[in-house]
Amino acid sequence: MRFIYRTLIVIVALTVLGVWTFRMKAGSIFRGGDATNMLEEFQAYGLTETQMYIVGFFKITAAILLLLGFRFKRLVVIGASTMAVFMSGAIFMHLSIGDGIIPTLPSSWMLFCCITILILHKRLFL
Repeated sequence: MRFIYRTLIVIVALTVLGVWTFRMKAGSIFRGGDATNMLEEFQAYGLTETQMYIVGFFKITAAILLLLGFRFKRLVVIGASTMAVFMSGAIFMHLSIGDGIIPTLPSSWMLFCCITILILHKRLFL
């Protein structure tokens, strides 16, 4: 159980860090609407560039908190909870513009991983 817990933390944190740093300007079949980069995706949802940077700040911070949680256990709950809220928002945004399953899948998977992290954290440490 501890191995799954740690693995999910690494998967969520590194995926989010990768998407919000190295892959921001890259196209993907998982982008919302017809977007070819992160800014276009946020614009497809009717959001601004400023809102994109705010969301990115919180997602990157949550990812770092997840990794710091290996040393400071309480940070995992903050990081996973924050990430779960943003992934719920991402699912809503995909659905609001009529995206299909493929673009919605990564945020759904990340939400599932965050919920699993929170459940395992409670079982392992409380």
